[in-house]
Amino acid sequence: MLHDLNKTLEKLLVEKGKLTPNQIDISFEQPNGQWSARLSRPTLNCWCFDLRENMKLRNMDMDAYRNGSRGVKSIPARRMDLTYLVTAWASKIEDEHQLLWRALAALKRVPSIEPRDCEGLLRYQTRDVPLLVADTSSTNINLVDLWGVLDNQMRLGFTLIATVELDMELSIEAPLVLEATIRLGSSDDPARRTLNEGGREELKIKPKPGQKPPSAPDDSQEKP
Repeated sequence: MLHDLNKTLEKLLVEKGKLTPNQIDISFEQPNGQWSARLSRPTLNCWCFDLRENMKLRNMDMDAYRNGSRGVKSIPARRMDLTYLVTAWASKIEDEHQLLWRALAALKRVPSIEPRDCEGLLRYQTRDVPLLVADTSSTNINLVDLWGVLDNQMRLGFTLIATVELDMELSIEAPLVLEATIRLGSSDDPARRTLNEGGREELKIKPKPGQKPPSAPDDSQEKP
């Protein structure tokens, strides 16, 4: 999934930023000193350094649907924030700034990516992938501390936060309830939901033989 997001961002930068792949590289490696020493041409680096759940988008309601004669409940997908540090690398500072500005403009023009425009498994996401570009108002990211662990000179850059779904792959399947029992009578203590012994009646409700569950297809009807 992470590789698919990288490929999606790379395609977005090439198409929207009008970058030429045979002249400019796009890398997703950690931009440490060893990495930058190997560069031979202008490079745009997108390093994913943080992964955490977006608690504001968490949904604890179970999704319920029918699977034949059984009912299925599943846990909704979690929403995960992936945070990138985007920097440009070139031998001349003006080339770095121009490349970084083109990347910023390309990403800012796309508030979200539709699943059909994504790569790999991201195509099966049920929601768009929102992009938060150059906005750290909702995070506590300290770029100075971040560069301190990279063993490299600090570069001008911006953050990119992409939110994707994490499928929990957990579902609960059980037979549909087709029979009910109704108890009738008087009670001296209704709060405890107990009935007095005298005069208590029970009514059982069950489908008639051959009756199908509600909304189930009726095979007895002829198809046109």
